[in-house]
Amino acid sequence: MFILNLHALKINQVGTKVYVTIMKATELLRYAKIDFWSEENPQGYQRPLLERRIAKAVNYLFFEDKIFPTSVLVNVRGKVDFMPACMIEDFGEYGILRIPASSLPLWIVDGQHRVMAIAMAAKENPQYRNYPIPVSLLTLQDRYSEMRMFYIINSRQKRIPTGLVQRHLRQTISKIGIEEVRKYEVKRKVMAALAIMIVDILRQDPSSPWHGKIFLPTEKKKIEHTISQTSFADSIGILLNDLSLRGFDLSEINKSSEELARLLINYWNALKEIFPEAFELPQDYTIQKTIGCYVLHKVFPYIYELCKKAGDFSKGRMKALLTEMFNNVSQYLGITVNSEFWNRWAGHPLATGTGMKVVKQLATILIDSLPPY
Repeated sequence: MFILNLHALKINQVGTKVYVTIMKATELLRYAKIDFWSEENPQGYQRPLLERRIAKAVNYLFFEDKIFPTSVLVNVRGKVDFMPACMIEDFGEYGILRIPASSLPLWIVDGQHRVMAIAMAAKENPQYRNYPIPVSLLTLQDRYSEMRMFYIINSRQKRIPTGLVQRHLRQTISKIGIEEVRKYEVKRKVMAALAIMIVDILRQDPSSPWHGKIFLPTEKKKIEHTISQTSFADSIGILLNDLSLRGFDLSEINKSSEELARLLINYWNALKEIFPEAFELPQDYTIQKTIGCYVLHKVFPYIYELCKKAGDFSKGRMKALLTEMFNNVSQYLGITVNSEFWNRWAGHPLATGTGMKVVKQLATILIDSLPPY
């Protein structure tokens, strides 16, 4: 007895038949299963469903583009019957794919989180019950071949570089606004995306200490590069978040990016005058690497407030504040905070360490050493 009759395009890929069809969400959910691995099912191959990933996909269906254009891959371990109606040029046939009850279920090889997200969305909104899902259907006759297909798909694909994602998200913010994007993206990612315009000004302006120092997601790292766009944008994103808590209007970031970038150029040029050797040979020092950026971008909002209070955002004003801060740190640590403080090999542990714990510790010491407001 044939229980499923699907309009399908049959194609042949080097001896393997692939049936491309469309199924309603309720239909796929009714007949499909997932072969999870467990101690009780050691021949299974699917990883556990991740609730966070499903929730994110549901959010996407409700608040974003609402489409899943890529097909879900399923396999039928039993026999099927295909009734061709016509040829499609020289690469396939269009017809009816008939699947008997004895060959069910349809085993989901790839796309389980999308299918489960649609199922959850349908519980809240009935229109998703008839959501059309593109399906690519294989007829691999054994579980091992199915597992191999799962392994190849999930072990060979490469994620989009984070730096490129930041740029995609920045364009989306420009198109639909920050508040819409924050409905489905974590705040830190949004802040890093907002920072991209500032990053580009700092890396392109010849007067900036960051000119030519930041490598993009499409570039190979060169000797002159000291930090990736990903890390630099993330550190400025933390700075933007801190400024927003102080009343800085992020909704006007498109207008204020240029102004803020100019202030950061003043800030980093002031640091360059305080630590000339470290900026002359940036590969040998950490001030223009990840830890230096995160620490000093955490300090910037406090410098910003002090300059705002004085009505003076000049490089000279910033240098005076930073010089006083580093002099106070020198007294606190009992050492002279000069370029060698940032030396990659012989510098202070707080300036050569890794991880956000070290960043927060050094940033706290620096902020506490600033002159009072």
